[in-house]
Amino acid sequence: MKRTIVLIVYNRPLKTVQTLETLRRCHLIEYYSLLVIRQNGCEEVGNIIDAIDWISCTHIISTPPENQSVAYKINHNVRLGLHEAFDKNQSDYVVVIEDDVLLGYDFLFFSETMHQRYEHDPHFRAVNAFSKEPFETEKLFSYGTFRYGIGQGWAISRHIWNQIKLFWPTGSTQHFDALVEPWFRNGFVVMPYCSRSCNIGFGGSAHSPMNEFDDYYVTMRASWVGSDPFQFQPYVLNNDLAYTWRSDCVTFREKDHKEILKYFQWRIKRLCKIFISHFFDRQ
Repeated sequence: MKRTIVLIVYNRPLKTVQTLETLRRCHLIEYYSLLVIRQNGCEEVGNIIDAIDWISCTHIISTPPENQSVAYKINHNVRLGLHEAFDKNQSDYVVVIEDDVLLGYDFLFFSETMHQRYEHDPHFRAVNAFSKEPFETEKLFSYGTFRYGIGQGWAISRHIWNQIKLFWPTGSTQHFDALVEPWFRNGFVVMPYCSRSCNIGFGGSAHSPMNEFDDYYVTMRASWVGSDPFQFQPYVLNNDLAYTWRSDCVTFREKDHKEILKYFQWRIKRLCKIFISHFFDRQ
């Protein structure tokens, strides 16, 4: 199996270094290659990427239009990374992180285990790394299946990419998670009870809260398993655990008529947009 980590970076050299340091400590990292999408604008970050010698690394410079929104640029960079990894490099499996996301020691192993466990389940969509539930040792190897989107460190297979790229257009001004979340919510994503990622996006260039002591960051740090090695135990599905930090992160039930209706309404809207776009393109 060909495995790739897509890392999106821009102009945060210190956070990029932190992200790479924890990535290097991840269990199974030796089986991955690294594909870095660097938005043009910070040579210091470019030098950091070019100096990587501990993993097979491809460095691609992204040049989205300067007059476009942050959401456009993020969408452009993430989609470019997935396109390069899946369509050009023929990866079977891709993990996506940004330059402010620290991965926990066992996330790669956890994610691969979940993909193997659910690869034949038609409802399975992705594996998320994050949680904001308080860390509890007895729940370290517990996880749940949820109707939710992707973010803060996530992994998908080529099979999933081949489906979502059909309604993830290039040049969109929407953030990518808004484009694909309804499709993900029509199935389930796997999420650990104790977070396998930690967001360090605070600071002047972040699009998340600026203050590192904001609850957004404090709760994630309190859930994170960290990057130090620890002994593994079998991962156990427990859909009875309460995930309380987001009301829209709901436990997956196959016959959830409300969510299914939302999905079909979204699909109809998407098909209408595609039809209208093709109609005017022909004029």
